[in-house]
Amino acid sequence: MASEAAESSRAREEAAEREASGDAARQPQRSWVALASIPVVVYGANDARAEALAPGVADLLLELHDPPRASYLVLPERLAPDPRRREPNNFAYIIAAAPGRLLFMASQMATQRRSVADPDYFLCDASDGTAARLPAVPANFPIMPFPRRTMGLIADPRSPGHCMIAQLHPADEAAMKRHDALLCFSTATGQWSVKQLASAPDHEPWGAHGAIAHGGLLWWVDIAYGMLFCDPFDDHPRLRLVPLPTGCEMHGLGNRVRPTILMDQRRLIRPSQGMLRYVEIQGLSYDHAGVDDPAVTMWTLVDPEGRHPWRFEFEASFADIWAHDSYIAAGLPQGKVPKLALVDPNNHGVVYFFQDTALFGFDVRARRVVACEECFVDRVFQDPLFQYSRFIDAWEQVRGDSPASSDGGSGTKGPEHEEESDGTTETASLLSQLEAITLRARRSEAFDV
Repeated sequence: MASEAAESSRAREEAAEREASGDAARQPQRSWVALASIPVVVYGANDARAEALAPGVADLLLELHDPPRASYLVLPERLAPDPRRREPNNFAYIIAAAPGRLLFMASQMATQRRSVADPDYFLCDASDGTAARLPAVPANFPIMPFPRRTMGLIADPRSPGHCMIAQLHPADEAAMKRHDALLCFSTATGQWSVKQLASAPDHEPWGAHGAIAHGGLLWWVDIAYGMLFCDPFDDHPRLRLVPLPTGCEMHGLGNRVRPTILMDQRRLIRPSQGMLRYVEIQGLSYDHAGVDDPAVTMWTLVDPEGRHPWRFEFEASFADIWAHDSYIAAGLPQGKVPKLALVDPNNHGVVYFFQDTALFGFDVRARRVVACEECFVDRVFQDPLFQYSRFIDAWEQVRGDSPASSDGGSGTKGPEHEEESDGTTETASLLSQLEAITLRARRSEAFDV
């Protein structure tokens, strides 16, 4: 009888495990989040999150929410020691993101008396909660990292689980009209290297509006002119240029001061549904406050080396947007042009905008607001100056590998998934929304924090 009872108990346990496993498999899993580029830094042992970020426990926490709520990288003071209460604009910053990986920089002025222009760089692995400090570039290298948005992060196709960081360097830093080298770091080798470009085009003085990993290539964006792209895994990469769509280039900027903030508020290039998309708010002046029937437009990159690299997708006037019932129902202001934020990576027809402190998703083709929530990119100081595309981006999640927060869901659905969500959101404490991830047992010697 005892044996039968034990077998029956084991059978019940196995059935319960199978049911729990099935429930977990049926749980909705977000495919992407709207990740703020300004991490939240925990200072002092009195913060409830400090214990979860203690050395030997975790190097990072992720506070993840369904879009349009913002998600945040949470860091301990030991990685980002400079307190913003003294220098509000000296903050850690996420430079680049890949599925399951984040690259951020943080000034070490408070602990090492180094210039803000000489930060440390950290590579985060979201699957095991580690933030690995990149080793110093050898002093005899001809080029060094510099804090511009020209550093890209791309998965290494030759070494699964590894990636490369590559920064594009100009031949003449003063002129910025030609590039001649990549400064690269490989996690597979744990070493820095310099790759001389086999060829590179001449171009207008190049700005820095981020780097995108797409199609096995890195694409460096100047939102005034276009993109430079190459395969960073080639021994001698061939750099190529694809201009913006006809009529969209901002010729004549030269070396004068650029309206960089306005450009990032009105223009962006992002991947969505496997293709690169260029979005622009047109009808606004960069020199004065004039408005001339503003509209949002999108193009898709279809042939980067062809005569006609871009395909026009759609255009919607803001007059139509403001007049739509869904815009009015969301309580968004009339007659005020919003700022670009991001593009839904699973549905290129949905563009996200900032309207003051609200982040809203807009289905441009259907002319309707699909989501709207209050969203502060700078969660600690809540500075409205950071409410635009430079400080937020869609971070795609690795299915079954990245942590999930307590609020569930999967964000805006693509056209092939038009069913409506029931809108239910679980209420949970901050600590239940923060995932303290176990520190991996072994670290590569090249990545000691």
